[in-house]
Amino acid sequence: MGSFGSEVVVGDVWHILLWWLMFGGTHVIGSSRPVRTWLIRSIGIWGFKGLYSLVALATFVPLCFVYFSHKHTGPLLFVASSGHRMATHALMLVAIIVILQSLVTPSPLTTLAEMTGSFRARARGIQHVTRHPQNFGFAIFGFAHALSNPSVGDCLFFGGFVVYGVLSAVHQDRRTLATGREEIRQFQSDTSFVPFAAILSGKQRLALAEYNRIALVISVIVFILLRLIHSKLFGGFLS
Repeated sequence: MGSFGSEVVVGDVWHILLWWLMFGGTHVIGSSRPVRTWLIRSIGIWGFKGLYSLVALATFVPLCFVYFSHKHTGPLLFVASSGHRMATHALMLVAIIVILQSLVTPSPLTTLAEMTGSFRARARGIQHVTRHPQNFGFAIFGFAHALSNPSVGDCLFFGGFVVYGVLSAVHQDRRTLATGREEIRQFQSDTSFVPFAAILSGKQRLALAEYNRIALVISVIVFILLRLIHSKLFGGFLS
């Protein structure tokens, strides 16, 4: 590859990184207590939620557009084997289950809890595993895809989900704890940031009976459907 080709590849990679920084940075700044408090006082909690969502879309959509316009850019960091792809499939099933369980299990750490005034201190379902199931669900999604997409651009795009998932969870813990609500303090004390840590320490139990069965069934159906249509919608490795 000539110098011009190398410059194009480097530019594509930097564009992916730039949009990840834009997406993550606006999320962190927008949800920081000083900015968040000022916006809620100015436009209300519903206005803040709407603005926050619009900014997220305005940065995440370009991120995806840049990546899908330059898939598999850059040199390969490793060779993806059939074992990598099998691990990807297994992890994606886990990711879908975790994300859907998080969506049907209200958390006192979310903006929705603040909007509805519902702050439940006791963990339920997937929250016994981690108090940030949605974050770690998307982190698993990113890691799973990075296993089967070994180019620099791929790993940067999908690795961003891992980094963002973990860092945003840390940020959310600090922000919600600073509110001083006793329910949030209790919830954070009884649950774990690291998946399964609270269960291994004896603070929590797996409590499989508390998982939403309908969401579990839907998770399997979504996984099967994605396996069937993935190559047509998103392509496969080096496609």
